[in-house]
Amino acid sequence: MTSENSRPAIASAPPSRRQIQSWQDAEHNAAAWMRHWGFSDAQAKPGGADGGIDVRSRRALGQVKYQAAAVGRPELQNLFGARGRDMEKQLCFFTGSSYAATAVEYADTNSIALFVYALDGTMTPVNKTARRVSTAPAPNPPAVPRHHLPLVSAAPATAATPAPQPPQPRTPSERTVPRWARAVPGLVLAGAAFAIPRGSTVVPWPDAHVMTIGLLVIPLILAIWGLAAKNQRTFLLTGGGLVLADVAVARLLNRQLWDSTASWIFIALVLGIAALLTGLSVRGRARATAPVMAAD
Repeated sequence: MTSENSRPAIASAPPSRRQIQSWQDAEHNAAAWMRHWGFSDAQAKPGGADGGIDVRSRRALGQVKYQAAAVGRPELQNLFGARGRDMEKQLCFFTGSSYAATAVEYADTNSIALFVYALDGTMTPVNKTARRVSTAPAPNPPAVPRHHLPLVSAAPATAATPAPQPPQPRTPSERTVPRWARAVPGLVLAGAAFAIPRGSTVVPWPDAHVMTIGLLVIPLILAIWGLAAKNQRTFLLTGGGLVLADVAVARLLNRQLWDSTASWIFIALVLGIAALLTGLSVRGRARATAPVMAAD
């Protein structure tokens, strides 16, 4: 763990405010704050198979999330594992949203500093470790013997301007399916709702019009859910359950299959899998709720 005696020196002035409009902005903003807290060589270096490390320093590692969902315990476990055996490095985690209670508990146990950044770039510590990192007193500089001082004329000090960082590619974990693309499965099923009742092997119940209306309900829900869902994993689980449920409804409204025992077994199996996927989605959303916001 990072010891109390190895805390970095805090710079005199905090970084200037910057608008956070992309994940690149969020990462460079986090690197600027880490330099302010004394990790002078901190640089935003996303990408690579490194467990999601976005900011690197000789004495610290940082991970930055640019998302609306609350950060859970698994993200912090990934950061902890990415540190490897170098236990002296301070771990810092940054998000623009909030942290689940389980995430804060894990961070406190493993001395991970949790921060929440605002859209103007300001940073707020969430837990005790973050407050320690962000307020550690600067140690007194060691005395330099006079005979070691260079004999040069005094010149006005100029602040070094950091070189601009080129845009970095997104890591695989940050790539998501566009929301308009999530609506495609629902639209495809909606088209099938008009074609299925008119198939040669289908006997609609009670008639083709009612069967079409019944088969349109789930596709419309799926299309709306795809446009509204913020979490891709939740959409995939719930969307998969809705697709299976639509398959079951199509067989239920086909009177020709009612006399087949295998058909009823298939319907029960499909509905069971749909319920399982939906339950996993609800459970995942429940674990992400109860977020812990940054302390004032």
